[in-house]
Amino acid sequence: MAVTKRLPSSERRKQIVKAGLELCRAAGIASLRTEKIARKIGVTPGALFRHYPTKSAILHDMSRSLLARLRDSVPADSSDPREWIEEFVRGRVRLLREDEEVRLLFSDGFIAALPEEAQAEVHDAFKKSWVTLNEKVRQIQSAGEARADLATHELAAAVVGLIQAVLHPPLADLPEWSSPETVWATARDLLGIRQPALKGGR
Repeated sequence: MAVTKRLPSSERRKQIVKAGLELCRAAGIASLRTEKIARKIGVTPGALFRHYPTKSAILHDMSRSLLARLRDSVPADSSDPREWIEEFVRGRVRLLREDEEVRLLFSDGFIAALPEEAQAEVHDAFKKSWVTLNEKVRQIQSAGEARADLATHELAAAVVGLIQAVLHPPLADLPEWSSPETVWATARDLLGIRQPALKGGR
């Protein structure tokens, strides 16, 4: 095994997290072993544990890395409600299509493997997005800009379902369905918004 040069601890930790995510993406969380991570980055298992005391600590930082990417796809709360919903749908669909590692956050197996504190952080991140989406839908309903025949939480849940459908066959395998533009167009029709909030789209 070729041994890599010594790196600052912060850089080595980033390298470990990156390797762990790549291994999970390729073979699933069940196959993740610390010796595989060590081998991938060219260090001994003992050296690995100088940077992380346990495998759970590695998993925790892996989940934090993914959550940071997920949060980056959420628009600022100050956005106009219709614009926020459109940006949220487009951004989340784009992220799920382009970032295979982020999809791990939507895997029950991956979440179950995380330490309890990391599981709570993932749950809180999804809850925060849900609360904000629900509120934005309520605002456009109150302004008469969306259909009123369904409850706010029913509409918000339907939008979440449309987004997550891009993760699952057969819809995930249909480019004409799972693009950000198509999913947003469907969500807009479902919400009863007659015109796109963002001129020209994104």
